Amino acid sequence: MHLLQSFSLLTLAATTLAFPQGAPRCKITESIIAAGHKIPQGSLGLVMTLPASYTPGGAAVPITVAAANGGAVKFQGVLAYVTPGSVQDSQLTAIPANPGTNAGGVPQHVGTFTNLGAQQLRAQTAAICTAQNVTNDNAASTITHSQPLTAQTPFTVMWTPPTTDAGVVTVNMVISSGSSKTPWQIIPSGQIQSAGAGGAAALTAGAAAGAADAAKTAKTAKKAAAGAAAKAANAVKAAAAKAAKKAKKA
Repeated sequence: MHLLQSFSLLTLAATTLAFPQGAPRCKITESIIAAGHKIPQGSLGLVMTLPASYTPGGAAVPITVAAANGGAVKFQGVLAYVTPGSVQDSQLTAIPANPGTNAGGVPQHVGTFTNLGAQQLRAQTAAICTAQNVTNDNAASTITHSQPLTAQTPFTVMWTPPTTDAGVVTVNMVISSGSSKTPWQIIPSGQIQSAGAGGAAALTAGAAAGAADAAKTAKTAKKAAAGAAAKAANAVKAAAAKAAKKAKKA
């Protein structure tokens, strides 16, 4: 049974670009993508540029993919979504599944991607996400290509934050340069802080931790300075005693 399930998953992955109208998955799983492309992940040299924060229920923010060297990298396929928390989803979907909270991937994809049609993108099919136990905030919380893209970097998509504060969120994206045996890359993820209460609490906690570290550093420095002063005083005292002893002998 497990063999049959594994075969089905690999067959589904192998048809990713036999499905030019979009990826057949709702989660980014490195091993399954590698099996589908028949080559392991390779670097396309892509990086992600994100805004520092988002406002719950506020305006859309840009998510930009660019080449680290500033060049133009052409690509044809994409799967992207945003998850609550600060861990890249592909770390959680690793097979065998990682234990603990959100093993197998974060079940909630938040916010909404916009202006999809103009960029040859579309919302992922709801049934595909349901089959992988993913709950999308909106139809376009998870997106993929609607046809083989004629895109190149820098490439920007707009993401509208959820109405409810999700705290810090992580942007997850995989880019494919073409069909089977062509390079693909899970882009190193980044986080966007919330400007709402959840984000403020996280920032406050971070500031408190930073202040505590600073206080600890100051205390250590003060102790070191006191030790150095005591050592210097003892050295002076010892030198004076030595001089007095020498003078007495004379």
